[in-house]
Amino acid sequence: MIAIWDTRFSVGNALADAEHRQVISVLNEIDVARTVGAPPEVVEKALETLARTIDAHFARDDTPRSEHLALSASARRLLDSWRNGAPGALERRVLVNLARRWIDHMGRHEGAQPSQRLAG
Repeated sequence: MIAIWDTRFSVGNALADAEHRQVISVLNEIDVARTVGAPPEVVEKALETLARTIDAHFARDDTPRSEHLALSASARRLLDSWRNGAPGALERRVLVNLARRWIDHMGRHEGAQPSQRLAG
């Protein structure tokens, strides 16, 4: 498991919280698929969902910030790398790093530090 949703991640907006939870859920799904050697089409569908969910989340912003563009680009690169058969495209450290950046995006830093809430 890459990350676990925690109520401290809540930003107080039901739609944003649902999208935040979905990204964490999809990252966990990708990790499990990678670990068990799921068929490539299952992994690709999960990666497409990840990229689409992140893009949709940020599409609602009137003024996209550079961190938003960077997160979207990272998800797209991950999908493209997988499609191109790049070795190490789904290394666990890549997924954990993306999860850390996503949690930082959510802007909740009280309590445990984000790295303490992630699998390593």
